[in-house]
Amino acid sequence: MNFLKIGLTAALGFILGAVLFHAPTVKASPQAPGSVIVFISTVWMDNPKLPANKVIPGSRVAGISCIPKPLAKLPDAAVCYVATDNTP
Repeated sequence: MNFLKIGLTAALGFILGAVLFHAPTVKASPQAPGSVIVFISTVWMDNPKLPANKVIPGSRVAGISCIPKPLAKLPDAAVCYVATDNTP
């Protein structure tokens, strides 16, 4: 019986916290299909612990993805793919 009371109290506390402290919803503006061109740039990093400087075309980063250890002979290397748009 005590476990039921504790579970019910925890659930009600979680719901109350979610209602009181929820983050506002952000709505994106709709875009026409085919109106954005995305450029994918490759950034090689010999050591991912050090920063890599590279000028990437575009004004806004749309996404980034990194793959560690792309080559067996370079165990500390990483390759990152950066997607940017062409909006000024």
